[in-house]
Amino acid sequence: MTTEPLNWKPRRILRLPQNYDDLFNRYFHRECLTCCKVPSYPLICLMCSKLICLGDCCQTLKSLGIGAETRLTVTEMQTHAEECSSSSGLFLSLTSSLIIIGRGNASAIWGCVYLDSHGEEDRNLKRGKPLILSNRRFELLEKDWHQQEWQRVRQWIPFATSQILIASIRDSHYHVNN
Repeated sequence: MTTEPLNWKPRRILRLPQNYDDLFNRYFHRECLTCCKVPSYPLICLMCSKLICLGDCCQTLKSLGIGAETRLTVTEMQTHAEECSSSSGLFLSLTSSLIIIGRGNASAIWGCVYLDSHGEEDRNLKRGKPLILSNRRFELLEKDWHQQEWQRVRQWIPFATSQILIASIRDSHYHVNN
């Protein structure tokens, strides 16, 4: 055993491209590696860049203890967050431009790091305007990630089913944080 100190490196969020179109074009219509289908609700892990499904197709059953009869249905987002970051997972919803946090049996919508030329979010890509990475928003996201504080989160959504989060993403344009 050596006496050298351990050199820990904090997990960093992947650096995103300046233009949202570049990210969208890279991932849109790509197949999920788990189910080999094009996801209806694709998420991109911001730790490792893996494309995952938010839909029910990639859900798995997780045992609640050794020899337990009780099993819990978990989404691919929950499984990936645990495997990739062992705590909170950070994802970008490709079809809405929203940042999604997955933490245990709950999730939350953080907001957007891509803004239009007027500095406004285009949640769910309704307006179709070009979106540019906001360095200020990205720095806020990194700060929240490092501190695990999630200052911009309004509400944690229990993960009863993925459909609850999908509906929250779809309706998120009604609740905009700036």
